[in-house]
Amino acid sequence: MFEREEKLARDYFHAAARQSSLVSEQKLDAAINAGIAEGTRRGRNVRRRYAFTSAVILTVALLFIISWLGGLGGQKITAVPPKNWGEFEVYRSIARNNITIKTALDAGLVIPLHISTQEKNGYKIILDGMIADRRGMLLLYTFENRSAQKAMVTGLSLKGQSNFSSTSYWTGGVGSPGITHNYVQLTLEEGQKLPERLTAEAIVIPDTPEAQLSSSNKFRTSLTTGFTVDTAEIEKSGREIDIGKTMTVGGQRIHIEKAYIGPTGIYLNAVYDDQNTKRIFSMIKPTIMSGKGEKEMALASYMTRSVNTPLQTMVFHNNNMDAKGPLKLTIKGIQALDKSDLKLVVDTEARKIIKAPDDRLTLPDRSTDIRFTESSSGVEGKAKSGQLVLQLSTKPTPNDEMTRLSFDLDDSFTDGEGVKHSIYRNEGTYWESGGNSEGWTDTGIFNLGSAKLPQPLTFTIISYTNPILEEKTVRIR
Repeated sequence: MFEREEKLARDYFHAAARQSSLVSEQKLDAAINAGIAEGTRRGRNVRRRYAFTSAVILTVALLFIISWLGGLGGQKITAVPPKNWGEFEVYRSIARNNITIKTALDAGLVIPLHISTQEKNGYKIILDGMIADRRGMLLLYTFENRSAQKAMVTGLSLKGQSNFSSTSYWTGGVGSPGITHNYVQLTLEEGQKLPERLTAEAIVIPDTPEAQLSSSNKFRTSLTTGFTVDTAEIEKSGREIDIGKTMTVGGQRIHIEKAYIGPTGIYLNAVYDDQNTKRIFSMIKPTIMSGKGEKEMALASYMTRSVNTPLQTMVFHNNNMDAKGPLKLTIKGIQALDKSDLKLVVDTEARKIIKAPDDRLTLPDRSTDIRFTESSSGVEGKAKSGQLVLQLSTKPTPNDEMTRLSFDLDDSFTDGEGVKHSIYRNEGTYWESGGNSEGWTDTGIFNLGSAKLPQPLTFTIISYTNPILEEKTVRIR
């Protein structure tokens, strides 16, 4: 009854044996007998399931041979070997922790560029490859540092004939003398389109304390190069999905409107309801779960673009090798404050906080003014500016890393007479943080300028640690 099945199995094993003489005849016979036994167990329906039985026997036989071959000599058989990235193999270590770049390279979505800037001050940038879609661009670049000291590529921007703005995200890092590889991601506002002709500009600064703390142009080296993109092909890439669902966390409504899924990432539009009683600063640990079962993976959000309040665009990694699998958004909660608690009133002369959201915000005992060795225009000299130092203290929690959020103030503030002023962001405004088992402190140093201002000063809080933990999930695809 099973002569044909036995012959098929034996022929398969003999063919495999010719490939590996290490597999013994006894093992082949054992596998064949195991296959026949499996067929006998299903013997009642053998005529009706003739083809199926053959497949079962061959499958069992195949599993046996793979098991033996994998165990010989302690060698491990790789089911799916890494894809060859050709000229982009040098980016494998960088892409290891970036699923978007890795899967784009696996899927062959990276467009070679081979475009170089002119060398200046011993520095040169080479744009090796590009991943582009309707919402952004990923540039893989080589940094050549022929100077005698370390240097940093502190920013890379795109410019074109049409008016458009982009937000950049890059891994940063210090480039030692020699050659290093890195990437930069630029995202566009919704509805904007890339022009066909683009100019990329990279800013390089020596890795010295003097250069890093200075805003003088004498430490900045600008490297530029131009290139063209196929805008027609870019417009065809990716797809948009209407979601139209609402999450409610702590009584606050978040409308998940739509998502754009492209080679550079997943761009998710969320709108905070204007009737909310709290201002939502951010969602806590937003994650998109891609796939299901053993193939499920977490795609993290690494950037939130606030086009205009209350619209937020969250940018997530994307698995470019899974174009049709399920996607769902999960969050652990939100960071939010009552809208009535957003005002911070401080008398900087008397060093007193008059109004704050809670008692965690204090004025630490530090110098009340700050000095600079150079002005923002690069002119040598000293300038004395008023300095507001605020410290936010938080107690440790089981979800400390997940629920911590740096605090910040709006650029605009008013003095005691209602006159508006602006915080000097580009010079003398920075943050410090530290912590131990007793808790964390985040310190903001804000440069208010050198003018003597009528007191008190009123600020608006735009970021503050105040977690509301409540897990929610929304299906995207």
